[in-house]
Amino acid sequence: MFWKLYGFLIRQPRLRRVAATMPAVRRLARRFLAGEELESGLAALRALRARGIRGTLNHVGAHVLREDEVVAAGDAAVEALHHIQREGLEAHLSVKLTQIGLDIDEELCRALLWRVLGCARRLGNFVRIDMEESAYTERTLKLFEEAHGFFGGDTVGIAVQSYLRSRQDDLKRLLDAGARVRLVKGGYREVEAVAWHRKVEIDRAFRGDMERLFACGRLPALATHDPRFIEEACHLAAGRDRSDFEFQMLYGVRPDLQERLAREGYRVRCYVPWGRRWLPYVLGCARRLLGGTLRRLGEPAGEAVGTHS
Repeated sequence: MFWKLYGFLIRQPRLRRVAATMPAVRRLARRFLAGEELESGLAALRALRARGIRGTLNHVGAHVLREDEVVAAGDAAVEALHHIQREGLEAHLSVKLTQIGLDIDEELCRALLWRVLGCARRLGNFVRIDMEESAYTERTLKLFEEAHGFFGGDTVGIAVQSYLRSRQDDLKRLLDAGARVRLVKGGYREVEAVAWHRKVEIDRAFRGDMERLFACGRLPALATHDPRFIEEACHLAAGRDRSDFEFQMLYGVRPDLQERLAREGYRVRCYVPWGRRWLPYVLGCARRLLGGTLRRLGEPAGEAVGTHS
């Protein structure tokens, strides 16, 4: 029943606005969201850095359909990059292409993405393109490959979702090109013909991709909160410099595990969301805790939980 209510809620703009004012919902948001303003995200990055954890800053929002809001999202990304550089925060940026115009016009999206990446390159920073629903996968890969060819792997990387059935060649395609990959299980509810649904199948796919990533990936990033896969990754990386790969996790999820790995000398990066369009993201985080498995994550109209597992 919760999932049906969630799906209905996020499709109703007026109800979303009402829900976002409810004290219980705002309390939940404080756990998973740095805040509504950029300064809140920067403050979270500072606090993480004090504990030896790096950050990836993300301005929450997806499937933006108004051109002025799309342009504003591009402006916010550029502003965030400048603040990160000025403060020396050692933080990256993550962007969703549907936030910067992919649902409106691909050329607009490309122009805004190039603007953000151009800024990142000038400032010596790095931007990761988040992966969204399977309907966007090929277009996202196409735009990423164009960007990677122009800006290079020191400026732009991408996420890959292991639970998609027909995308087995995507990881090889990216690794062969020298791309920097964040590997995730997946973050959206897809039909069974598109994505694995059984946990054992998802885990099998993720494990195989993880082994390939650590065998030949450039600066691998493993996004998971699952201690089993973290332990396996540590074994795969035995003998490798611990600065040559990193674990990535979500703000507000398993901070104890993040801190333990950082104390042990592993590179840990926390995905730090900020912004006003936070309700789908926060409810997605609640689904993660309540559901406990990937099969209960995501709704077609919702925003994935940072595409981590």
